[in-house]
Amino acid sequence: MVSTAKYFVPRMLANFRDDPPGVEIRLQVCNKRDEVVTLMQQGTVELAIMGRPPQSWPTRAEPFAMHPHVLVTAVDHPFTQMERVPARALQEEGFIVREPGSGTLAALDEYMTAHHMKARVAMQMSSNEAIKQAVMAGMGISLLSLHTLGLELDHGLIAVPEVEGLPVMRRWHVVNNLSKTLSPAAEAFRYFILERGESFLAEQFARHDVAHTGNALAAER
Repeated sequence: MVSTAKYFVPRMLANFRDDPPGVEIRLQVCNKRDEVVTLMQQGTVELAIMGRPPQSWPTRAEPFAMHPHVLVTAVDHPFTQMERVPARALQEEGFIVREPGSGTLAALDEYMTAHHMKARVAMQMSSNEAIKQAVMAGMGISLLSLHTLGLELDHGLIAVPEVEGLPVMRRWHVVNNLSKTLSPAAEAFRYFILERGESFLAEQFARHDVAHTGNALAAER
């Protein structure tokens, strides 16, 4: 799985493991999307959880849940005092971003391009955890997956102000190489993800009062 998925996939695997007894699981977290793609091409892994499926070779990529990306700031950032932050205000801010090739950075580029802006990069980091710590310390702002923010939002450690045009909505996919036949266990987990993935994520993040995210989810459906 791509690194952003590590915030929910282990819990889904734990629920899945309770159903079919005797299944052995190997879970690998890749910090870069290209690493996931390479492992699939090599046949090293059967299933991958990712936001942007590969397009250059035959895969089966099935969406199972919406994947919102939101702006995050320190809790005392001026944006938190605004009812709604205009998109143009982000042009004056320094962004802490993921590495090139990451889905998180692609989502930021998509948003900035849509609003005819270019992000001013203050710092680049290779993990969501490092970015969150830097944001909480007031070193900049960032665009991150809502699914990475559970603990920080629960404890009031980070802020998600409402911003014009956000969240950027992506989809989570379960992906497999069409040239490889899935094992019975992998096929069972694929069905599990497709049947329960959306409701599982909705339950996990329903407690977070991010009203504009909820509205976007409803509109997307």
